[in-house]
Amino acid sequence: MKINEAVDEFLSTLASEGRSPNTVAAYRRDLSVFIEFAGSQAIGDITPEILTHFMAHRSVQVRPCGKKRAPSTINRYRVALKALFAWCEARWLIKRNPTAILKCKRYRGLPPAVLSEEDIAKVISYQFKGCHGIRDKAMITFMLLTGCRLGETVALNVGDVDITNRTVTLHYAKGGDPDRIILCNTAAEALRFLLTERRIDEPLFITSSGKRISTRQVQRIVARRVGEAGIGKPVTAHTLRHTFATRLYNRTGDIRLVQKALRHEHVTTTENYAQVDPRRWRQAVEFSSPTP
Repeated sequence: MKINEAVDEFLSTLASEGRSPNTVAAYRRDLSVFIEFAGSQAIGDITPEILTHFMAHRSVQVRPCGKKRAPSTINRYRVALKALFAWCEARWLIKRNPTAILKCKRYRGLPPAVLSEEDIAKVISYQFKGCHGIRDKAMITFMLLTGCRLGETVALNVGDVDITNRTVTLHYAKGGDPDRIILCNTAAEALRFLLTERRIDEPLFITSSGKRISTRQVQRIVARRVGEAGIGKPVTAHTLRHTFATRLYNRTGDIRLVQKALRHEHVTTTENYAQVDPRRWRQAVEFSSPTP
């Protein structure tokens, strides 16, 4: 089997297993660079030496603009190759896995940007104007107080919301299986206004024409509406998820609870979200300081 054929089947398997479209796209992007490097070789002919040369190649080490890639970006190619060849090994497409030579590292990124408690209060209490004000307030409040991903939010139907029990069922969560999350009172009340006299199979968040709102539209709405509420810094839909995670960790100190709330498979993924509030850190330091 040629390398490009193996990559295509690998990506198809990921998609059929319910992996996030963003995850599949990221693997496709990184592995396409390897396909271009290796040419039309068979997947079984790839050796550790070839992988070593690939990792040292300019296409991996240097961005198109000429700047050197970040170590975390270079490491991503190792992760993609290991995933591909592990898949091939499990299907007896190769006799020996050549990726043992590649040592992956976990790079901790910069703490994600989040909204302060004052910012959160502003956004939640602000009454957005216009014909879609109620929809936009409900959508932003929901994402901010549940940490739901953008794709999970736009995929919701009216019937997925159970106001009585304050739960929401996610049918398109990462991993493919339905998942149930808990709503706080504020989030539940924000969604209640969208449920009146609507069929359970209707999209929860819709456009003026009654169609399901798109992820790109939500991104624009979040940026515009949060600015309208008086928040001066750039805010994206993912900022809302970061804020939820960081706030939950600062209030509970329980990284496993945050992992469950974010629906992360591995707790190491959660750690980057769980930054400690600097004010809480300062209070702890001062509290531990001996009294003169």
